[in-house]
Amino acid sequence: MIKEIIAFLQNDEGKIFYDQLRSDNLTINQIDKLIRQNPEKPIRELLTLKKLQIQASNRIKDSSRFIFTVKGVQQSSSSLLAEYHSQKLKDFEIIADLCCGNGIDLHYIASGKKQVWAVDLDEDTLLAAKYNNSNYKNINYLKIKAQDFDEKVDAIFIDPDRRLGNRRLVEAEDLSPSLSEVLKMQKITPNILVKLSPAMNYKNLDIPIAHSWEFISENGELKEILLCLGKFAQIGKKAVLLPKKIELIANNRKIEVSDIKNYLLEPDVAIIRAGLVQDLGAIFKANLIDVHLALLTHSKEVHSDYFKTYKVIDEMNFNRKSLQKYLREKKIGKLVIKTRGFNQSVEQFRKKIKLSGENSALIFILRIGNGHRIVFAEIKEN
Repeated sequence: MIKEIIAFLQNDEGKIFYDQLRSDNLTINQIDKLIRQNPEKPIRELLTLKKLQIQASNRIKDSSRFIFTVKGVQQSSSSLLAEYHSQKLKDFEIIADLCCGNGIDLHYIASGKKQVWAVDLDEDTLLAAKYNNSNYKNINYLKIKAQDFDEKVDAIFIDPDRRLGNRRLVEAEDLSPSLSEVLKMQKITPNILVKLSPAMNYKNLDIPIAHSWEFISENGELKEILLCLGKFAQIGKKAVLLPKKIELIANNRKIEVSDIKNYLLEPDVAIIRAGLVQDLGAIFKANLIDVHLALLTHSKEVHSDYFKTYKVIDEMNFNRKSLQKYLREKKIGKLVIKTRGFNQSVEQFRKKIKLSGENSALIFILRIGNGHRIVFAEIKEN
């Protein structure tokens, strides 16, 4: 698919045809007719590309300029993440992007470099990366396994393959290359950034060399865990919140547990995943409501990009009948449910309650100690 697309788009006539194809919303019958009338053109492949570009458009700037493989879209960094990676690599002149995928990270990190190595084992993937970065003359492309790379470089950025078919891999030794194989790359350079799945249980990893962790969210969604080695390993744990690029660094301070006060503070997911909830609470003089819950409470209304603020409206001990009565009396027809330490999913619990009315509400179902509390709250915008 990629070879045909590249060959077609490398001439002006092909680009004009694709621009028109991309702007049209064709029916199935119109597509079939177009294929019959243009048997020499890779129309099905171009329509697949159009779909992939649209799929990438909410994460990747100017996605219509790039070509993608299906797997490449699934695993590519967003533009915000790629920009962040490039900033981490800014002080190194000769770098390698291993498992470079369709070259979105490469598009950012190659800028201003003396020399860049782009490595991927899949031919179509590498062709896409080369096309997407054709404006750079400092990139060398190698179709080899990442673990076979042995060129001298100042730093390595690697995004190990985390997919097997439609299945996402989260175990360190299931990746390709595996984490143990990545660690062996320190014979090339000690300075390595490893992009890992946000679902990976990093606490169970045995890493026998100096390292640090970064937990990176984008618009409130955890996107990756970044393992930092060599000169990148400067801080034990850090949460990074994009797009505002604000950071929270571990300070190992502890805070007290208290009853629920006037406000609840819900930390960004990167802070929760990094285990920095108490560090955050210490900064804002907030309390935990339970040592096992990633939620803070405060007597005053405080705002920050580190968390969402909710005003406590009402509380009750957990009882489904009492909750149902409350919802009926308040004429609640729309309910947002958030849980912490609750043994049912939101979907499961929602099926057990009835909603009717013109009002809306938000509740937290919280496991506190050996019991559960329901907190009615409203979000307070920054």
